[in-house]
Amino acid sequence: MDTPLSWSAESNALRARLAHITQGRTKAEIARKTNTSITNVARYLAGTRMPTEFSVAVIKGLGVNPAWWLAGEGTPWLADITAGTGNMAGNVLELVEAMNAVSRMRLGALAQKNHLKVLRELNDALGTYDRLRAKLNVQSRGMFEQLLGDLTRSLDKFKVNPAGELLKAAQQVARLCDDPQLHRQLLVQQARFHYTQVDFEQALACQRRLVMHLLAQDGQPDEAGCQNAVNLVLTLFTLARYDQALRTCEAALQLMPRQARQWTAQTVLVFLKGRLLAEQGELLPGLALMTGELARGGPPEPAMRVWVLAHLLRANLVRPVDAFHFGEDSPAKPLVILEHACWLEDAGFLQQACEFWAEPRFNQLGDLARPKVLGPILLRAMTRKDRSVIADFEAMHPAALDDSRLYPQVFTTQLHRALGDRKQAQRVFQAARRKLAETPKGQHIGLLTQATHHRNALWLDKAAKPEDIAGARQFFETHLARGFACFKEMAAV
Repeated sequence: MDTPLSWSAESNALRARLAHITQGRTKAEIARKTNTSITNVARYLAGTRMPTEFSVAVIKGLGVNPAWWLAGEGTPWLADITAGTGNMAGNVLELVEAMNAVSRMRLGALAQKNHLKVLRELNDALGTYDRLRAKLNVQSRGMFEQLLGDLTRSLDKFKVNPAGELLKAAQQVARLCDDPQLHRQLLVQQARFHYTQVDFEQALACQRRLVMHLLAQDGQPDEAGCQNAVNLVLTLFTLARYDQALRTCEAALQLMPRQARQWTAQTVLVFLKGRLLAEQGELLPGLALMTGELARGGPPEPAMRVWVLAHLLRANLVRPVDAFHFGEDSPAKPLVILEHACWLEDAGFLQQACEFWAEPRFNQLGDLARPKVLGPILLRAMTRKDRSVIADFEAMHPAALDDSRLYPQVFTTQLHRALGDRKQAQRVFQAARRKLAETPKGQHIGLLTQATHHRNALWLDKAAKPEDIAGARQFFETHLARGFACFKEMAAV
């Protein structure tokens, strides 16, 4: 009868693996890279049982594959995982194939002695595997928790390179541990890592899996599940997939239990629904939801008041000159004001907005925040008719233009318009028109970007195509009727 591996056998196996990875290294080097004393390294090599902390240190400090370290599966080094053929899941697949073969047997044939022997062997193999898997699950849990804690702290401190190595190690340990809560924590940190790498598609994939956990779990979602839904909506918002974001938001709100109204994440979901409605043209219903959440009490995030400000400006419910003193200061506040100033094209207000953002307290967004670099360029074109602004704009870092695929052409047309160069404005406008037509289905173009494009069309007048003029007038009339009072002047053109 098969029995689980003894602790002494496991200790011997770990000692053998430690001896393998220390070949060509001194005990002093091992001690330094694992933050362990030379004496302890010598003791472990001699057969003393190794604590979990040392195993984690070996994996982190030496780049060892956790699956190999704990179970002897795969290649010894994390760097060789993609080239290695060892895979612990292979054992399971072999067993599944064996079970499938048995299920294909005719029922009567199972009574034969040979097939009964196959079934007994299969049952013994499954029992052995289950016992080994249970033991590995216990052994790996502490290591998994410690790696996740280190990964979280690295991401909190924006230490991207160590976080990448820790993530790779945690993903390997995850193969050995069945704890669903730890797997969800890993998905959360994976999404955070991909977000710091500006890999929003990978972050989105992780967040979708988290929300699928939310949908599949028994009972009603908890507060952590609600926060996962918030993160998914925010990522979809970042990718300008407003329709998907709104549907996800509404579905998550339907799933939330009654007590969720006390959760901060629930408040953010309702607020995001309002913001999404406003961004898609339903300004007044969106504002009602956003201001309703703020009125419910509790300390709102400063950014929430800022996004309310953005839409109050579009509704002309706050005067531009009063925007500087509206609510608390946050890094997003100068962005909202300067973006609105670029739309209004009022030189005095644009000058104030540029000076406001130049204040030291708003340094968090860095130099690549789009309105921060585009605002002064537009101001130079408007006030000094400085034609060098076109070359300055074209030489800018692409990250500064990351609003949509349409934005660079729209803004360049706006610059030519500010310079009074109708011929060049017409040429770039046609490029913007083509880009707009190529926008992928499901991707949303920023509302002020759309409005600027249509304003460019009306300024070009007969130099634009009739359908462009008609489309621009319809856009402004429709949005004015929906509460966008900042478009009143354009609707009258």
